[in-house]
Amino acid sequence: MLRIFIGCLLVPFFISCSSSQQEGIISNKLNKDSELTLLMRKMYNDADTIKQHIKAGTGTITEEFIKELAYIHNATPSDPKLSNPTFTAFNNLILTEAKTLQTSSENKVEGFNELVNRCIDCHKTFCPGPITRIKKLKIN
Repeated sequence: MLRIFIGCLLVPFFISCSSSQQEGIISNKLNKDSELTLLMRKMYNDADTIKQHIKAGTGTITEEFIKELAYIHNATPSDPKLSNPTFTAFNNLILTEAKTLQTSSENKVEGFNELVNRCIDCHKTFCPGPITRIKKLKIN
């Protein structure tokens, strides 16, 4: 009898936990990050790695990073209005800066910081939220 009583008390608890987990899953599906958002997060991590290589004098921007920059034009944004000529122009400037950094044999730190500045310029116009984080990529 005691087992049945305890079971009756615990069943509502487990049902409510299950329900809240399902709501969380549904919420995550509704608030799914866009392809562009996920790409930007990956590129931030890649840029931080490139920064470390440049600081150590052991590397430069990678071809993979440049391909990711080029793909920004095609990645699906969370806001369809983002696909416009101004966004494309900013991205082309960033891409040009990255290619210049890749082929340059001197001033890698200055070139990398200029690339970071172009990213900040774009984010000032389209998505200012991550600017503080992006500034941390600069090499002092």
